[in-house]
Amino acid sequence: MTAARRALQAQATRRRQLVEIRKQEVTRLHQTTDKQARADITSLIAVLDRRIAKAEAQMAALVEADPEIKTIGRRLQTAPGVGPIVAATLIAEMPELGQIDRRRIAALAGLAPIARDSGKRAGTRSIGGGRLVVRTILYLAALQASRRFVVFRTFRERLSSTGKSTKVALIATARKLLVTLNAMLATATDYDPAAT
Repeated sequence: MTAARRALQAQATRRRQLVEIRKQEVTRLHQTTDKQARADITSLIAVLDRRIAKAEAQMAALVEADPEIKTIGRRLQTAPGVGPIVAATLIAEMPELGQIDRRRIAALAGLAPIARDSGKRAGTRSIGGGRLVVRTILYLAALQASRRFVVFRTFRERLSSTGKSTKVALIATARKLLVTLNAMLATATDYDPAAT
Protein backbone atom coordinates (compact mmCIF):
# COMPACT_ATOMS: atom_id res chain seq x y z
CA MET A 1 0.00 0.00 0.00
CA THR A 2 1.35 3.43 -0.94
CA ALA A 3 1.95 6.22 1.56
CA ALA A 4 -0.96 8.19 0.06
CA ARG A 5 -3.35 5.27 0.57
CA ARG A 6 -2.10 4.77 4.14
CA ALA A 7 -2.73 8.45 4.90
CA LEU A 8 -6.18 8.19 3.34
CA GLN A 9 -6.90 5.06 5.37
CA ALA A 10 -5.88 6.86 8.59
CA GLN A 11 -8.27 9.74 7.83
CA ALA A 12 -11.08 7.35 6.87
CA THR A 13 -10.57 5.48 10.15
CA ARG A 14 -10.61 8.72 12.15
CA ARG A 15 -13.78 9.88 10.40
CA ARG A 16 -15.46 6.56 11.15
CA GLN A 17 -14.46 6.84 14.83
CA LEU A 18 -15.87 10.36 15.06
CA VAL A 19 -19.12 9.31 13.37
CA GLU A 20 -19.48 6.47 15.89
CA ILE A 21 -18.90 8.82 18.83
CA ARG A 22 -21.47 11.23 17.37
CA LYS A 23 -24.06 8.43 17.10
CA GLN A 24 -23.48 7.58 20.77
CA GLU A 25 -23.93 11.21 21.79
CA VAL A 26 -27.15 11.54 19.77
CA THR A 27 -28.46 8.44 21.58
CA ARG A 28 -27.55 10.01 24.93
CA LEU A 29 -29.29 13.23 23.91
CA HIS A 30 -32.51 11.31 23.28
CA GLN A 31 -32.20 9.47 26.59
CA THR A 32 -31.76 12.44 28.92
CA THR A 33 -34.23 15.07 30.01
CA ASP A 34 -31.80 17.10 32.14
CA LYS A 35 -31.47 20.56 30.60
CA GLN A 36 -27.79 21.02 31.50
CA ALA A 37 -26.81 17.58 30.25
CA ARG A 38 -28.70 18.17 26.99
CA ALA A 39 -26.88 21.48 26.46
CA ASP A 40 -23.51 19.79 27.05
CA ILE A 41 -24.32 16.93 24.68
CA THR A 42 -25.59 19.33 22.02
CA SER A 43 -22.36 21.35 22.16
CA LEU A 44 -20.28 18.16 21.93
CA ILE A 45 -22.28 17.04 18.87
CA ALA A 46 -21.52 20.41 17.24
CA VAL A 47 -17.79 19.90 17.92
CA LEU A 48 -17.97 16.38 16.48
CA ASP A 49 -19.75 17.71 13.37
CA ARG A 50 -16.86 20.12 12.79
CA ARG A 51 -14.27 17.37 13.34
CA ILE A 52 -16.08 15.03 10.92
CA ALA A 53 -16.18 17.81 8.31
CA LYS A 54 -12.45 18.41 8.85
CA ALA A 55 -11.66 14.70 8.39
CA GLU A 56 -13.76 14.64 5.21
CA ALA A 57 -11.94 17.71 3.89
CA GLN A 58 -8.60 16.04 4.60
CA MET A 59 -9.77 12.89 2.80
CA ALA A 60 -10.78 14.98 -0.22
CA ALA A 61 -7.43 16.78 -0.18
CA LEU A 62 -5.52 13.48 -0.07
CA VAL A 63 -7.53 12.15 -3.03
CA GLU A 64 -6.90 15.35 -5.01
CA ALA A 65 -3.16 15.35 -4.21
CA ASP A 66 -2.40 11.95 -5.77
CA PRO A 67 -3.05 11.67 -9.54
CA GLU A 68 -3.66 7.90 -9.47
CA ILE A 69 -6.04 8.06 -6.51
CA LYS A 70 -7.79 11.09 -8.01
CA THR A 71 -8.46 9.17 -11.24
CA ILE A 72 -9.78 6.14 -9.33
CA GLY A 73 -11.95 8.35 -7.12
CA ARG A 74 -13.44 10.20 -10.07
CA ARG A 75 -14.19 6.94 -11.86
CA LEU A 76 -15.82 5.34 -8.80
CA GLN A 77 -18.05 8.39 -8.34
CA THR A 78 -19.60 7.89 -11.78
CA ALA A 79 -21.43 4.87 -10.30
CA PRO A 80 -24.82 5.21 -8.58
CA GLY A 81 -24.69 5.66 -4.80
CA VAL A 82 -20.95 6.37 -4.75
CA GLY A 83 -20.00 9.81 -3.49
CA PRO A 84 -16.66 11.22 -2.34
CA ILE A 85 -16.70 9.50 1.08
CA VAL A 86 -17.66 6.09 -0.31
CA ALA A 87 -15.02 6.39 -3.05
CA ALA A 88 -12.29 7.49 -0.63
CA THR A 89 -13.17 4.70 1.81
CA LEU A 90 -13.06 2.08 -0.94
CA ILE A 91 -9.70 3.39 -2.17
CA ALA A 92 -8.30 3.29 1.36
CA GLU A 93 -9.79 0.01 2.56
CA MET A 94 -9.87 -2.10 -0.61
CA PRO A 95 -6.72 -1.58 -2.72
CA GLU A 96 -7.49 -4.89 -4.51
CA LEU A 97 -10.50 -3.31 -6.24
CA GLY A 98 -10.13 -3.77 -10.00
CA GLN A 99 -7.29 -6.28 -9.65
CA ILE A 100 -9.04 -9.54 -8.77
CA ASP A 101 -12.11 -11.42 -10.03
CA ARG A 102 -15.68 -10.75 -8.88
CA ARG A 103 -15.93 -13.76 -6.56
CA ARG A 104 -12.74 -12.93 -4.67
CA ILE A 105 -13.61 -9.22 -4.37
CA ALA A 106 -17.05 -10.12 -2.97
CA ALA A 107 -15.43 -12.49 -0.46
CA LEU A 108 -12.91 -9.82 0.60
CA ALA A 109 -15.76 -7.40 1.26
CA GLY A 110 -17.73 -10.02 3.17
CA LEU A 111 -20.55 -9.92 0.62
CA ALA A 112 -20.19 -13.45 -0.75
CA PRO A 113 -22.71 -16.04 0.42
CA ILE A 114 -21.06 -18.71 2.56
CA ALA A 115 -22.44 -22.24 2.49
CA ARG A 116 -23.37 -23.72 5.87
CA ASP A 117 -23.62 -27.32 4.68
CA SER A 118 -22.78 -30.42 6.66
CA GLY A 119 -22.98 -33.88 5.18
CA LYS A 120 -26.33 -34.27 3.46
CA ARG A 121 -27.79 -31.21 5.20
CA ALA A 122 -27.90 -28.11 3.03
CA GLY A 123 -27.77 -25.09 5.32
CA THR A 124 -28.79 -21.57 4.52
CA ARG A 125 -26.33 -19.25 2.84
CA SER A 126 -25.25 -16.12 4.67
CA ILE A 127 -22.56 -13.49 4.43
CA GLY A 128 -19.74 -13.11 6.91
CA GLY A 129 -16.08 -12.33 7.38
CA GLY A 130 -14.42 -9.91 5.05
CA ARG A 131 -13.91 -6.23 5.70
CA LEU A 132 -16.73 -4.87 7.81
CA VAL A 133 -15.93 -1.26 6.92
CA VAL A 134 -16.22 -1.97 3.20
CA ARG A 135 -19.38 -4.07 3.64
CA THR A 136 -21.03 -1.29 5.68
CA ILE A 137 -20.16 1.50 3.25
CA LEU A 138 -21.31 -0.59 0.28
CA TYR A 139 -24.58 -1.44 2.03
CA LEU A 140 -25.29 2.29 2.46
CA ALA A 141 -24.25 3.02 -1.14
CA ALA A 142 -26.50 0.20 -2.39
CA LEU A 143 -29.39 1.61 -0.39
CA GLN A 144 -28.98 4.97 -2.14
CA ALA A 145 -28.43 3.39 -5.55
CA SER A 146 -31.53 1.21 -5.22
CA ARG A 147 -33.66 4.20 -4.25
CA ARG A 148 -32.53 6.56 -6.99
CA PHE A 149 -31.30 4.58 -9.99
CA VAL A 150 -33.46 2.36 -12.17
CA VAL A 151 -30.97 -0.47 -12.74
CA PHE A 152 -30.35 -1.08 -9.05
CA ARG A 153 -33.96 -0.38 -8.02
CA THR A 154 -35.21 -2.94 -10.56
CA PHE A 155 -32.66 -5.50 -9.34
CA ARG A 156 -33.66 -5.02 -5.70
CA GLU A 157 -37.39 -5.09 -6.48
CA ARG A 158 -36.98 -8.28 -8.52
CA LEU A 159 -35.32 -9.99 -5.54
CA SER A 160 -38.00 -8.71 -3.16
CA SER A 161 -40.75 -9.98 -5.46
CA THR A 162 -39.30 -13.50 -5.25
CA GLY A 163 -39.71 -13.47 -1.48
CA LYS A 164 -36.25 -12.29 -0.43
CA SER A 165 -36.19 -10.12 2.69
CA THR A 166 -35.31 -6.44 2.38
CA LYS A 167 -31.92 -7.03 4.01
CA VAL A 168 -31.06 -9.94 1.71
CA ALA A 169 -32.09 -7.91 -1.34
CA LEU A 170 -29.93 -4.98 -0.18
CA ILE A 171 -26.92 -7.23 0.45
CA ALA A 172 -27.30 -8.67 -3.06
CA THR A 173 -27.56 -5.12 -4.42
CA ALA A 174 -24.39 -4.15 -2.54
CA ARG A 175 -22.62 -7.18 -4.06
CA LYS A 176 -23.85 -6.16 -7.53
CA LEU A 177 -22.57 -2.61 -6.94
CA LEU A 178 -19.18 -3.91 -5.78
CA VAL A 179 -18.85 -6.22 -8.79
CA THR A 180 -19.74 -3.29 -11.05
CA LEU A 181 -17.12 -1.05 -9.41
CA ASN A 182 -14.53 -3.83 -9.67
CA ALA A 183 -15.22 -4.25 -13.40
CA MET A 184 -15.07 -0.46 -13.94
CA LEU A 185 -11.59 -0.25 -12.42
CA ALA A 186 -10.40 -3.43 -14.12
CA THR A 187 -11.38 -2.09 -17.55
CA ALA A 188 -10.61 1.59 -16.77
CA THR A 189 -14.12 2.66 -17.78
CA ASP A 190 -16.73 4.90 -16.18
CA TYR A 191 -20.12 3.57 -15.08
CA ASP A 192 -22.35 2.49 -17.93
CA PRO A 193 -25.96 1.51 -17.00
CA ALA A 194 -26.14 -0.75 -20.06
CA ALA A 195 -23.23 -2.83 -18.74
CA THR A 196 -24.88 -3.69 -15.39
